[in-house]
Amino acid sequence: MWTYSDGVRTVKAYRAPGGTAPAGGWVLADQATGTIQGVVRAGEFSRRFRPVDEFADVTSFATYLGKVSAPDGTTLVDLLLDRNPFMLANGPRRVARPHALIVPRGHRDGWSSATTAELAARRAAMTLVAAWYHGLDGGHVVFCANDSPPNLDYLRDLEGGAGAGPAVSRNPRQDVQHAHLHAFYAEHDETANHESSALAQGHLAFAEALSGDAVRVAGGGAEFTAGIRAAARPWGGSYCSYQLGLDGPCQVMPPLGRSQDEFNQRLARADGLQAQPDQKLGGALNLVRPSLHDPARRYAAQQATARQRADFETFAAHRGLIPRSLS
Repeated sequence: MWTYSDGVRTVKAYRAPGGTAPAGGWVLADQATGTIQGVVRAGEFSRRFRPVDEFADVTSFATYLGKVSAPDGTTLVDLLLDRNPFMLANGPRRVARPHALIVPRGHRDGWSSATTAELAARRAAMTLVAAWYHGLDGGHVVFCANDSPPNLDYLRDLEGGAGAGPAVSRNPRQDVQHAHLHAFYAEHDETANHESSALAQGHLAFAEALSGDAVRVAGGGAEFTAGIRAAARPWGGSYCSYQLGLDGPCQVMPPLGRSQDEFNQRLARADGLQAQPDQKLGGALNLVRPSLHDPARRYAAQQATARQRADFETFAAHRGLIPRSLS
């Protein structure tokens, strides 16, 4: 389910299947418990509620790094740090490692909906991140995304009612309701993750290709996005993607399939963490990432991302880039 807000309350909501509510009506559910809170008529729902967009004001984030713009100055993608680094104490120097996010400015839908210009800006941001990571003790980068299809149910409601077509589901692995590309830092060699009892295997944990149900997507621009949409069609339009390094092949896979389980296992080994069955995902494997509930870890994460942001600004300046403008 997608998350919506009317400015006062925030709820989960979905278009009701036939026979369970007024035609095309929307069922409201509590965010935490899933308890049904009411039904809103088709057409009325989109007048009252808007999809929640966690990246709507991305430039105000304390972890914001910069933007990549088109020649006319239009911002295409933003680059920022995840506020919760996976690794805060790696190696003998107990150094924190960055976790960058690349976010399209113009739309919330997945990268399968990106324009050629947005994909070129994404590539520019990926290139910067790869070079930055390499300068941090020879680090490698692994890119992945958990994307949902366009929210056609809401678009149909905006057009005045229920419309036609089956209900559209959100990717169950998408943690933020706005498309973004993760850039995971991977150590060059095995090293100690001092927050864990296991060694972090780094990039040695990864392989260029995944087994199972992953589909390779080649080409660029419109060919690339069309390839993603074609591969994801049997999965309801949702997909996860994986790319090892800047020039590795891009692969997409169903969110709850064997390849995504394998990716989470590899990511866990790379970071010295664990991947475990997640009941919210029907028992599919998910990375057990450290949380920010502990005040001491939250403070350490804030300090780490502040240092990483300053380091990135120095890196960008050495490449002749204006602060916060990465084009």
